[in-house]
Amino acid sequence: MRKPWYYWLYVRSPIAKILLGILTVVIAFAALVYQGFALEDKRMQAQADNWQGRSVEKGAELFYNNCRPCHGEDGKGLPGVAPALHSRYFFTQRLVDVGFTGTMNDYIGSTVAGGRPSKFVRQWAQMMPTWSNKYGGPLRDDQVRHIVNFVMNWKEDSLQQSWEPGAENHDPYQPFLDAPSKAPVGTITYTIGTPASMLTGTLTMTDTGGAGGAAAAPAGPRPPQVLFQAMACGGCHKLGATYVGAVGPNLDELPDVAGTRVAGQDAETYVYTSITEPAAFTVPNFPAGVMPPDFKTKMSEEEIRGLVKWLLDKNRTY
Repeated sequence: MRKPWYYWLYVRSPIAKILLGILTVVIAFAALVYQGFALEDKRMQAQADNWQGRSVEKGAELFYNNCRPCHGEDGKGLPGVAPALHSRYFFTQRLVDVGFTGTMNDYIGSTVAGGRPSKFVRQWAQMMPTWSNKYGGPLRDDQVRHIVNFVMNWKEDSLQQSWEPGAENHDPYQPFLDAPSKAPVGTITYTIGTPASMLTGTLTMTDTGGAGGAAAAPAGPRPPQVLFQAMACGGCHKLGATYVGAVGPNLDELPDVAGTRVAGQDAETYVYTSITEPAAFTVPNFPAGVMPPDFKTKMSEEEIRGLVKWLLDKNRTY
């Protein structure tokens, strides 16, 4: 009878079989040890990086849909609307200024989750809402963590920003009136926008340094271009190519539709009333109660009239 080609694989000696079995067990054990000590940490780290990347991507989507209208698409804030998060100041000095002893992750997470609903007197045009569903908001805990991871993703780039005036990669930090920076004078020297952000009924203007403080009020009425930016109108309204807000009606259409919105009101009356009494009429398909009701205390009558005329001018300059 012809032997099969794999005949040589047969082991007839019992001792040889025992030795081969022991050798196989030793090799298998060594492989497990190698896997556990040499490869498992790398595999776990790769998986953690993978999940972190997915979290940042999901956070980017949530930020775009919920946070972008106030904090800007790139997280660098909008003058007078909301502070910058993609900021060197935010990552290096903010926790010190507010006396927060936890981590930056904790600070961002608690802010997103709870919002700032108690700050009725504030310098920002919009109040930070509560986002966590634990406190009545729309987001789950995992979604809050995704947003935190996305914001933290800006840290490395933010630390490369400069505080020097005119620098290309400048820090978009804006001074906080309720928590002036405790940084040494002169170390935070550059801010964006205008220093005309106000706290209703209390402070008027701040200087451009990190320590806050009062500055002299401007002489005469402010130009409408300055008012539009200082009152943070561009955070909610689209106007030209500069302002792209989507919360409120498109103001590029205002000269054509202002006189048709409310029966019995001409264009100037409608725009004036919209600024001074925003609750009087809400444009269909837009949320009510978003526009601040106190512009009459922040602008003079002459300034409001000038702003109305400028908004209705199709040939306005910016």
